[in-house]
Amino acid sequence: MEIKQKQPLTLTSKRYVPLAAGIYINYAILGMATIIVSQYGTQFQALWHTNVKGISTVIAMIGIGRLLTILLAGYLSDRLGRKTTMLIGMGAQILFLLGLFFSPNLISACIAALFMGATNSFGDTASYPALTDAFETHAASMNSLVKAAMSLAQFVLPFIVAAQPNSRVTLMAMVVIMVLDIALIFFAKFATQGQPKTAPTKPTAAATVEKTTGPQPSMLIDGSLLIIVGFTLSFTFYIFSQYAPNFGATVLKLGANSAKSLISWYAMASLVSVFITSSLVTKVKPIKLIFVYTLISFLALLQMVVLPSAEGARITAIAIGFFAAGGIWQLGLTLLSQYFPAEKGKVTGYYSFATALTFFVGPLVSSFIIDDTAASVLRVFQIDTGVTLLSLVIVIVLMIRNRRFATR
Repeated sequence: MEIKQKQPLTLTSKRYVPLAAGIYINYAILGMATIIVSQYGTQFQALWHTNVKGISTVIAMIGIGRLLTILLAGYLSDRLGRKTTMLIGMGAQILFLLGLFFSPNLISACIAALFMGATNSFGDTASYPALTDAFETHAASMNSLVKAAMSLAQFVLPFIVAAQPNSRVTLMAMVVIMVLDIALIFFAKFATQGQPKTAPTKPTAAATVEKTTGPQPSMLIDGSLLIIVGFTLSFTFYIFSQYAPNFGATVLKLGANSAKSLISWYAMASLVSVFITSSLVTKVKPIKLIFVYTLISFLALLQMVVLPSAEGARITAIAIGFFAAGGIWQLGLTLLSQYFPAEKGKVTGYYSFATALTFFVGPLVSSFIIDDTAASVLRVFQIDTGVTLLSLVIVIVLMIRNRRFATR
C-alpha cells in the first residue's frame, strides 16, 4: 500500500506563518477565557455579590451572545473579509475581559459575557476559513492546531490561578496579550478568500445513477438526529468543563487547587485526543468512532456520579477530555457533511447553531439547580450523564441506519 508523504510548507504558505501564529495565540486566550469565570468563581462571587447560581447565569449569557451573532458573523466573514471579521472578534474578547475586570455586579458581568459569545462566533467564522485559504494542502492539520492551542491553554490556566489568585492581574495580562495579537493579525498577510476555481461540471447520466443508487441518508431523520447529537455531545463536555471544579470542591471536598486541577487533566487529554483522533478518522468510519467515544464518555460520567471519588473524578476528567472534547464534535460534522455534500454550508450552519444553543441551555438549566450544596452539584452531573446517554441512544440509531449507506 502506498503511503502518502507529508508535504512540506511551500514558500507561499510560509508567508502566512505570522497569521497562523496570531490565530493560535488568539485561541489560546479564548480557551482560557472560556473557563476563567468558573476558575475564579469564588472570587467573582464576592466581587459581584452573587453565588454559584449567578456564576451559572454569566456563563449562560456567553451562549446567548453566540446565538445572537453566529449567523451574522458568517455573513460578515464572506462580505467584509477574514481579517476584518477576525479583528471584530478579538475586539469583542478584549471587551469581555475588561468587562470582567471592571464589573461591580452581576448585571454588568452578564453584559460582558455577551461579548465573549460574539468572540466565539466571529473567531470561528473567520479563523478556520483563513487557515484553509492560507494552507490549502495542510488545512486539516493547521485547523486541528486551533483546538490544540485552546486545550493547552486550558491545561495551563489552573496552574496560573493557583500561582496568581487575583483574577484582575490575570485578566489584565490576557488583555495585554490580546492587544499585541491584534497588532500581529493586523499586519499579517492573509490569503485570497477561497473561490471555486472551475465551474462545476454537469454530472453524466451514469454518474447520476451511481450517486442515487441504493438508500440515501434522509435529512429529516439522519440529518436531524446528527444535529441533535451536535447539541448533546457539546453538552457533555461543556457542562463538565464549567462545573468540574464545583464537583471537586463540594462533592469530593477537595482543596481549591486540587478541584480546579480536574480541568488540567481534562484539557491535557483533550490536547492529546486532537492528534490521535485526526489520525484515527482516516482509518475508521466516523460513526464507529462516535459510538465508541460516546460510550466511554457515558461510562466515565456514570462511575463519577454513582461512586464519587477523587481518583474516579480524575479518570472521568481524562475520559471526557479525550473522548468528548478532543474531536468527537468534529466527527459528527464530518459525517453530516458526508451525508449531505450538496448542502454542506447549510447543514454546517444548523450543526453549529445547535452547539451554540448548548452554551446557553446547559448553564441556564444548571443555574436553576446548582447551589453550594453537594447534592445540587451532583444533580447537575446526573443531568450531564443523562444527556450523554441520550447521545449514545441516538448514535446507536444512526449507526444502524448507517449500515444501509455502504459508502459512508
